Amino acid sequence: MRTIRHLLLAFAIAPALLHAAPKPSSKPVASFFPQLELGRFLADNFDLASVRSSLGSRRTPELRTFTDFGMVPTRSGDDVVAFDGERWFYQLRVVRRADINNDGIEDLEVCFTDRAKGASVDSSQSLLISRFSDETYAVALHYASDACGPVAKNTGARARTIEVK
Repeated sequence: MRTIRHLLLAFAIAPALLHAAPKPSSKPVASFFPQLELGRFLADNFDLASVRSSLGSRRTPELRTFTDFGMVPTRSGDDVVAFDGERWFYQLRVVRRADINNDGIEDLEVCFTDRAKGASVDSSQSLLISRFSDETYAVALHYASDACGPVAKNTGARARTIEVK
C-alpha cells in the first residue's frame, strides 16, 4: 500500500515540477552583428549620433561613424576597436554579446572610452549597442550597464568624466 501511495504522489507531483522548471527560450535570437572582426564592423557601422562624445560638435548628417570621420583603427579585433591618434584616443571594448534587453535581438555590452591627450576630456561610458537589421547602423540604447566597471556604477552615473586643470 505504501508503494502505491508513493507512486501516486510521484505521478501527481512530477507534472507540477516539470511545469515549474525553467524553460529555454523558444524564440531564437536574431543577430545583425558579424561573428568575426566585430571591432572593424563597429568602426564602419556604429552610429556616433546615438551617443554623447567629443565628436558630437563636429558631427553632421554625413559624418555618423568613425570611418566617416576618416579614422582608421590602430587596433581592431573580435572584441575591440581603438583609434589612438595624436590628440585623441577612442575605444569600443565589447564586454558581452547576448540578448541583454530581452527583445529577441542580439546586443553588445560595450565600454566606450573618449579621451583627449593632454586636455580636459577623459570619459568612459557603458553602452548597450543594438542593430535592428542588416541595413541599419548599430546604435546605443538607453540601458543601465556596468561594462566599464564598478566606478561608473558606484557614482550613480552612466558616464565618468574627469576634468584636468
